[in-house]
Amino acid sequence: MHYLIIGAGQIGTQLAGDLVRAGHDVTVVRRSTTASATSIRTIAADVIDVAAWAPAAEGAAAIFHCMHAPYDSRVWARDLPPREQAVMDVAVRYSIPVIFPESMYAFGTHAHDLHEGAPPAPISPLGEVRADLLRARAAHPAATLSVVGSDLIGPSAGAGSVAALTVVGPLAAGRRAWLLGAPDAPHSWTSIPDLSRAMIHCALHADRLAPAGDAVLHCPTAAPRSLRELAEDTAQILCRPARTATVPRAALRLARPFHPMLRELDRQQYLWREPCVLQPGRLMLEGELSPTPWEDALRAMVARVDA
Repeated sequence: MHYLIIGAGQIGTQLAGDLVRAGHDVTVVRRSTTASATSIRTIAADVIDVAAWAPAAEGAAAIFHCMHAPYDSRVWARDLPPREQAVMDVAVRYSIPVIFPESMYAFGTHAHDLHEGAPPAPISPLGEVRADLLRARAAHPAATLSVVGSDLIGPSAGAGSVAALTVVGPLAAGRRAWLLGAPDAPHSWTSIPDLSRAMIHCALHADRLAPAGDAVLHCPTAAPRSLRELAEDTAQILCRPARTATVPRAALRLARPFHPMLRELDRQQYLWREPCVLQPGRLMLEGELSPTPWEDALRAMVARVDA
């Protein structure tokens, strides 16, 4: 089968590789002119330029919309809605589903114990953008399936992974890990390969999983680990001491006017100073998929970061 992927970040890269290894044809639309793997057709275009890439959707089994944007709610509000609209419009033209990776941001404090089917209830600017996107998907005539994951770990984790930036990367480099919130609060970590498998599964079974044309499903995710446990488990794999420090909330607040990412992280502190737990949903409870064991998922990430 042929699949179209929008974006070549940490999720799109994993998806493309998984699909190619499974014998599928893949086209990737990315803003950068950097080519993907030689077996993958790449179209260099902004997704808003529909004429540049829409012909590649003809004959595709699904579109995976994995576009990312700088971690800034103002940029998200400006850039993400029109691009999702463009992708869904093309999907309607060719009668194919769109599969989205989704975060827990839209659900506000429901994220402390998030059960599948909880309504959007955003309490931060980033969450408001994500909630608006979910509502737009539900209202659009395209078939849409949103796969919710928590903070990401995995071999392709990069600038969009808090675990990579604050814990795994620093420890692998022999530096101190910085813990963003309450060190012992339970926190779910979604493996990027698990998210890829869940999204592909949704594409293959879109009619059954979204009979009404829209579904929000939870990615199978291992049992939560606190920030302290993440640091200790990483240090054990590296055979190094788990040197950690907690990021003071005051430091984030002082940095807010000068650094968009730190401003947004401060606004998202409800996810780090309280439990953040993604409960199993249909994909896991009905036995269709299961998460990668925690140690295996973390080892794959550490091996990549420490290489």
